[in-house]
Amino acid sequence: MAKNGIIKLHYEGNIVTDHRVTARTLGKTLIHLQNALDRAYLETKYGNLWKHARMRGEDYLTADFTALYPEEGGFIQKLTSTSDVGKKLVDRISRAMKPAVEKLMQEGEEEATSISQQLETRKVQVAKGIVEPKGFEEIFDKPDKKMIRSYGDRSINREIDQVLSIIRSPHAGESTMELSVVGEKSANYNFNKYTSEKFHKIVSKREIGSPVLYVVQVRVLDRERLNGKVKNLVNDKTSLLHFSSEEDFIKAHPYLANKKEMVFIGAPLIEYGAFDPNAGDIYFLDLVK
Repeated sequence: MAKNGIIKLHYEGNIVTDHRVTARTLGKTLIHLQNALDRAYLETKYGNLWKHARMRGEDYLTADFTALYPEEGGFIQKLTSTSDVGKKLVDRISRAMKPAVEKLMQEGEEEATSISQQLETRKVQVAKGIVEPKGFEEIFDKPDKKMIRSYGDRSINREIDQVLSIIRSPHAGESTMELSVVGEKSANYNFNKYTSEKFHKIVSKREIGSPVLYVVQVRVLDRERLNGKVKNLVNDKTSLLHFSSEEDFIKAHPYLANKKEMVFIGAPLIEYGAFDPNAGDIYFLDLVK
């Protein structure tokens, strides 16, 4: 067992030359691995993780891992922790990765429905009264059935997916990466181009949740990107609001100028079965008349 937690990376294939990798490859790998550790640390510290959670100066000493000298055998890089919580952090990363890795080992591909199709379905359901929007407070007590995992899982896997983008790159050829974690438990995760692409599809899956009633103040609108920032007047948190069309965007625009509260029906954007109910992204469905 590791005293304080170990992460080991093992690259093989075209990405390695004379037991070395490029500074770009190593830099991207270490940055996103440390980001995953930071996500795990913040969740451990606060009991949950939210979208805009940030590390403080005093957190770094506990969450930082040290890079040891690279080893031969392809290219091997170990990271170790000197913190008492180091093992908890690598175990948390492993718990986040395990379901996604198990799913990618299954045969077949899931049929994906586009966000635009899902939005049109939601709009029809709301317009015809097939689905009644929940009050904002209800999504905490009765979360959407599509919300099957914590926001921490999604956030950690997003960082791991960035590491795996190195293997997916055309420049990587037929390269592989083994990620080994040693905490209270040990696990090995092996990826090649195909499995890294499948991992990406799994952890990037985006779905539109059930309609919710929001009361907000519009802070920023961007016509080119068809999005904006709104402050939820119930919890005082800021969310990114997406519009599916310029017609919907125009409905919200007057509320930016007059600063009046906007009451609208929105649908949470659920990514990899997770959503931050306090400050997660929302899709605009319609104004409440």
